[in-house]
Amino acid sequence: MTKNSNTKKMVDQRGVVVIAVIIIAGILTTIGLSLAVFVTSQYARTTQNVFYANANLVAEAGIEQSMEQLNQDDGFSGYPTGQEFFNNTEQGRGMFVTTVVNGASGNEKIITSTGQVYRKNSTKVIGKRIIKVTAVGTGSSGYSVHTGVGGLILGGSANITNSDVFVNGTLKLTGAAKIGTNAQPLKVYVANQACPAGATPGATYPQVCTGTTQPISMDQSTAIYGTVCATGQTSTGPNNNIKPGATGQGLTVGCTAPVTSMPTYDRSAHIGRMTTTATGTSNNYVCASWPFQRTWPANLKLTGNVSINSSCEVTIKGDAYITGDLNIGGAAKITVDESVGTKRPVIVVDGKITVGGSGRIIANSQGTGIQFISYKSAASCAAACTALSGNDLKNSQVLETISVGGAVNLPGMVFQAYWGKVTIGGSGSIGAALGQTVDMSGAGTVTFGTTLSSGARTWTITSYQQKFQAN
Repeated sequence: MTKNSNTKKMVDQRGVVVIAVIIIAGILTTIGLSLAVFVTSQYARTTQNVFYANANLVAEAGIEQSMEQLNQDDGFSGYPTGQEFFNNTEQGRGMFVTTVVNGASGNEKIITSTGQVYRKNSTKVIGKRIIKVTAVGTGSSGYSVHTGVGGLILGGSANITNSDVFVNGTLKLTGAAKIGTNAQPLKVYVANQACPAGATPGATYPQVCTGTTQPISMDQSTAIYGTVCATGQTSTGPNNNIKPGATGQGLTVGCTAPVTSMPTYDRSAHIGRMTTTATGTSNNYVCASWPFQRTWPANLKLTGNVSINSSCEVTIKGDAYITGDLNIGGAAKITVDESVGTKRPVIVVDGKITVGGSGRIIANSQGTGIQFISYKSAASCAAACTALSGNDLKNSQVLETISVGGAVNLPGMVFQAYWGKVTIGGSGSIGAALGQTVDMSGAGTVTFGTTLSSGARTWTITSYQQKFQAN
């Protein structure tokens, strides 16, 4: 009896084990299937995201190709039929179509590019993206890059296009900086007015350097394309970095660049024309509270520091004078009023001018922008100086009085550091940079042009909108 009972217990235990194994196996199978479904789903999603990313690249290629055509022909209207960007087993087939239409003003073109990706040898769309940009045409009358004795400094991968360059002092290129392109070479003048050397050169500063001084210094990966006249320059750089480009002459050895006076402006007369005075914090002129729209009448004087930030929108109707600093940032927008016509408003600032964030400054429909002038100096006369030389000029030329950062999409705007240094970072477009020293150490191309001339020379993108549209 005992033996049969033990045998039955063993059989029962084995049955329980078998059931447990079956249950565990079922659970593990369910988990495995779930993981397989999850992995398959994630793989499909990742693959689809790759198709969308490729479609975005195709759409951007359409923008780039349309910009290239627009810079050759102002009347270019886009690619109405599909243009193949790639066609291979890994990516499939990428096609784009584009349209180019006139914008709200005569200075604008709206480019819309649709990129689509198909499976190899198939007509089924598996990825689609649409990109829309606004472009303005910029041209230059005279020099849009003009420096005093402090010279021009280019660093990082900063490029200058669309404007000839005049430097009274010296020119220094580091990193992968470039001036001009092979297709569009520029004229570059460097007067070498940078002596005596040293931090305290004395009363005779500035003078044109003589002897064996080389006013242009260049790193290995830098380049200048165009015709270069530089007083005392005999070297074309470590890798023959000064090149003629398609139509230039390269370095003209023995050429003497003229010393050209910086553009002048009568600050006292400007201040004397001001008819309306308020503090720099007045809610009538800065956005201290909602609604965030303000108008600056012509001949407005604001005392103290002025900040235009957040979503503030300011319409400028004429000249202005600020006794402190001017800061433009956030998503602020400054627009030149239509009533201004073609007469460029001048904003004189005794302190520092800073433009950053995604702040925008927009010309009117006639292409009229704003001229910003900072008179801040390191001399005892501060902003009231009427002339500087010697150690005062030397100390002032390295003082940053204008800083333009972020995406500098400011076509037609002029920034002048009367005694100090203009620093330009980022990339985009700007009308002109004038200063005793101009320092561009950004990571992109800055397209210069003081006039918005409907594409007479170069079209530049000022806004970018991505539409995440699926199939």
